[in-house]
Amino acid sequence: MVWIIISDEKLDILRKRERELECIYSISDLFDLHLPVRSLLKGIIQRLPSAFLYPEIAESCILLDGEIYRSDNFEKNRQSLFSDIIVHGTKKGSLHISYREERPFHDIGPFLKGEQRLLDVITSRLCKVIERKYVEEALLESEKRYRLIFDASPLGIFVDRKGTISHCNRSFLNIFRSSKNDIVGADIFDYVNDDRLHQLFAGSLASSYTFYENEYSARISGRETYLRSYYVPLRSKNNTIEGGIGLIADITSYKNSEEELQNQKELLTSTFNALQDLIVVVDPEMKIVTSNWKTDMISPPQEDNPHPRMCDCFAHNIMPCDSLLIKDVFSTGSMKEFEHTDSVDNKVRDFRIFPVYDTKGDVVMAVSHIRDITERKQTEEALKRSTRELEHAYEELKSLDKLKDEFLSNLRHELNTPLTSIKGFSELLQDGTLGPLNDKQADAIERVVTKSRKLQNLIDSLLFVSTNQNGNIRYNFERIDISSLLSNVVNIFFDTIKEKNIRIQTDVAFDSCLIQADRTYLPQVFLNLMDNAIKFTPEHGDITLSAFQNDKTVHVTIGDNGIGISEKDISGLFRKFHQIDSSSTRNYGGNGLGLYISKVIVENHGGNIWIESKEGVGTDVHVCIPIKQNQFSASSSSPSVSCEKPLLR
Repeated sequence: MVWIIISDEKLDILRKRERELECIYSISDLFDLHLPVRSLLKGIIQRLPSAFLYPEIAESCILLDGEIYRSDNFEKNRQSLFSDIIVHGTKKGSLHISYREERPFHDIGPFLKGEQRLLDVITSRLCKVIERKYVEEALLESEKRYRLIFDASPLGIFVDRKGTISHCNRSFLNIFRSSKNDIVGADIFDYVNDDRLHQLFAGSLASSYTFYENEYSARISGRETYLRSYYVPLRSKNNTIEGGIGLIADITSYKNSEEELQNQKELLTSTFNALQDLIVVVDPEMKIVTSNWKTDMISPPQEDNPHPRMCDCFAHNIMPCDSLLIKDVFSTGSMKEFEHTDSVDNKVRDFRIFPVYDTKGDVVMAVSHIRDITERKQTEEALKRSTRELEHAYEELKSLDKLKDEFLSNLRHELNTPLTSIKGFSELLQDGTLGPLNDKQADAIERVVTKSRKLQNLIDSLLFVSTNQNGNIRYNFERIDISSLLSNVVNIFFDTIKEKNIRIQTDVAFDSCLIQADRTYLPQVFLNLMDNAIKFTPEHGDITLSAFQNDKTVHVTIGDNGIGISEKDISGLFRKFHQIDSSSTRNYGGNGLGLYISKVIVENHGGNIWIESKEGVGTDVHVCIPIKQNQFSASSSSPSVSCEKPLLR
């Protein structure tokens, strides 16, 4: 028996080496487990302190990419040992070990040189593991990214050398609405319709095309679908087919848009060609790009010259200096417009030349719009002649109107002179100034007086209309009592009312009301209205005269229960010389001026007049006059008066 005596110091070294080996093996096991980086670092922190001289107080820490992984009581101090973590030549962090308590110095402070080497070995192995982890994560991320790209891309299928589909993506499945199990293992020609591709796989087509393309229609799930397919073969060195990649895209919307675009293009072309005006599009070299080719004005292009020059196409000189004008549009960028009369066919044409700009703002084309305006010009000349003739006729009418006014003025003077004598002597005879008369003579003189008064009213009415038309009537506004005015009107017609046994009812809501009005003209309004009421009221009929006032106006209503007026005839009653042309109304006589004159006078007083009537029932005439007048002449615009219409009877 041989006894080996080992000293305590050597025994401690052996125990130390044993712990180091256990630590290395333990950490190596972690490296072999392919743990996530975070779990790996935490395992190293737990196992590393056991390999050092004083494991019971040793603490470890790892710094990596800004993250800190440490044991519970780790504190970095001057008695720490560390090793840098280098990944792909870049420092990513460091591995630290330290004691919580001070210990005597050995080779390098409280640590041994062998412990530094141990830390460096573990760090070196950790660096390689981290590098591998980074590469694996990058590969996984790249694989994930490329898988997403492939699934989302139109790159639909992989095909082997026999044309069998070995793989397909989500886009392909969505197009054909099938499952992956149904498609993988199927023949490519179940989904691609291409004769040349079929010949390629059959070996009857020795071609070196890098890809095959085709468009075709297919019925998928009962819906007509347009597909576009590409196939890129994978060839070996001896040009044999090893497989390929297929791309299939649903172009239904594109084909529909293309068809719609073609229809729109045909519609625009038809519209362009249907225009009656000539449209010519010219490029900077004065060549015609396109036109609607009106053959009577411009010669169409020949097959050998599809874009002839502008100056070579016109049948004759319908455009003066065409090249200069169009070149001017290209140089200035402004539209040109002019008219030209062709010396050959004597037609007048309107020319408008417009610039067409590109995205840079340069003029790239000019559009010439040529319109035959011969008929329009002839019409304009005819209108000018007609206008001149109308102006001449208007001047003649003005002269005739002036002669008419002069005639009426002279006529009134000539008629008034004998009429005044007839009226004056008749009234003298009537009132007995020239002696007593017998009954027959009195009756005759009364008729003469009545007719002379009517003749005087007719002459005054005609003169008023003529004077008003020339704007020569002037009003003298003064304060008059409207109550007295209405009483005088009733008194004037007292005998006529009594003669027809007409009952007159008055309802004046005031004893006295002073208004500003013309003392001569305003009474004429109520005399005309009362005369009409008496004229169209039958014997034993009724007439009402009512009046009331508010803060601004006096409202007078004269009503009767006579023949009435139909609604369609009311609107024309205030026109000059207007009468309702029927046998029942013509029997009452009149010159058709009373209501017209009344309307003129009322409106020149700033008031309103209107009629409410029902045929066979009666008529009410309403007059509103402002109490206070603005000072204005008849030729000026009258202020309008708002007057509420009362309920009738």
